[in-house]
Amino acid sequence: MPTELPASALYSHPSLGRLWKKVHLSCSPFLHRTELQRLYHLPSTRIRKHFGHRSYSLLALGCADGTKESLLLKKLPKPTSLLALDANLSLARRAARRLPAFQKSAHRTDLTSSLSLQFIPSRLRTHPTLITLFGVLPNLNPLPLLRSISRFMKKDDLLLFSANLAPGTKGRLGAIRVLPQYDNPPTREWLETAVGQLRPRLPKGRLEFGIFSDPKQNSLARIEARWISQRKTFTVFSSRRPTSSQVETWIRTTQLRKLACYLDPLGEEGVWLVTRKA
Repeated sequence: MPTELPASALYSHPSLGRLWKKVHLSCSPFLHRTELQRLYHLPSTRIRKHFGHRSYSLLALGCADGTKESLLLKKLPKPTSLLALDANLSLARRAARRLPAFQKSAHRTDLTSSLSLQFIPSRLRTHPTLITLFGVLPNLNPLPLLRSISRFMKKDDLLLFSANLAPGTKGRLGAIRVLPQYDNPPTREWLETAVGQLRPRLPKGRLEFGIFSDPKQNSLARIEARWISQRKTFTVFSSRRPTSSQVETWIRTTQLRKLACYLDPLGEEGVWLVTRKA
């Protein structure tokens, strides 16, 4: 068994999807701060200008139940086609029901796989595509995922993604400020249920939260929930909390070009609109 649980395993079963939703409803700052919700309205003007009067498709990656995508689409024309993708199929189907489009479909996918974008239906590619990636990037290795999306994009496509940030310029200190958003009873219930469903079973232990350096980028702060037992330590959950300048570096490194950036006044979340470099 690996020493770190894949992020997709936390959402793959319907019961885990329901527990994640409970965490989201009770602990997510997004639902309780209008400044964060506004971040998902703001890009619509720039997106409208980019597409003009052309039809477009929407590819919602890691969409969960489509809450953030729905805020954006209230300000945009209805997409010609919608494909909702998530590790939890029931959540992806819920997103497809919620979001407006002339044609809709939902599928289960694992964004940690390099093959996750290769089955996209050809009809989705007949128009410029708006790709959304909300709330996903902190839980996955960001550079491989952004590179994969960049290779998939056509020259007129747009990617709108969000990142949960470490406030300020010092990642570790910023991550300490937001740690209570993770270390709380609903999140513990969700993660401990995921541990209980693992096969082979983990030895008896306890769940502990802490802040560590990301193994792929030492300067990047990562909040982790670790299962501690006498025999081994197993990482159940991780969430990268980059600074905004680190996200800008990811964009440049993955051959994407920034069109706009929208930041939370408290510095806890940001939304970036990018396109592929020519």
